[in-house]
Amino acid sequence: MFKKHSVAKLSIGFFVLFLFAAPRLSYADWGIGVSVGGPGYHHDDRRFYHYHDHPRFGLHLHYLPDGCFTVWVGGMRYYYYDGVYYRYAGYGDYVIVPPPEGAVVTTIPPDFQPVVANGMTYYVNDGIYYVYTRHGYRVVAQPVVMAQPVMVAQPAVTVVAPPAPPAPAPVMQDTFTVNVPNNSGGYTSVVIRKSGNGFVGPQGEFYPEFPKVAQLKVMYGK
Repeated sequence: MFKKHSVAKLSIGFFVLFLFAAPRLSYADWGIGVSVGGPGYHHDDRRFYHYHDHPRFGLHLHYLPDGCFTVWVGGMRYYYYDGVYYRYAGYGDYVIVPPPEGAVVTTIPPDFQPVVANGMTYYVNDGIYYVYTRHGYRVVAQPVVMAQPVMVAQPAVTVVAPPAPPAPAPVMQDTFTVNVPNNSGGYTSVVIRKSGNGFVGPQGEFYPEFPKVAQLKVMYGK
């Protein structure tokens, strides 16, 4: 009889212990969908946060996944595995944190996309930008794409010289003075006037062309 009561009490004790442990086990092993890597887990049931899972920053875990390695940035210790960064939160917990700028890791998830910005190649994975160095892949801030200056071709300007002013019209002389030799051994000044299509002499005579001295001498050389 004593043994039956003892077994019953022991069974109740294990049941109560299980009730207290179950929420923690559920949270650590199944509720958050990650491997705990600690005692009591089953190898075939391990599920890690991978690069394609888009982990929520601030999520707490009780254990780190197998394969994590330490990354020091600015004197602070981080843990990295498969594209996810962790920090120790105390009381046996680890928290998923944004990638610390300046962290250098040897490998990044294989589905990264190379992006060229401002003449530099970046390797982008799940929104995290890396640049490759001789030490590994370094986390950097998202680059600000510099606006390229737009070169606008200016149309060729043709300089046209102003037109030259028109040449002044020749001044048409209306009267002409012809010195005609006379019989006295001197000269008689004969004024010929332009008239229409011909010329008119002092006595009103008309010449269709400008008169020659010989013509004028007949009338004005006496």
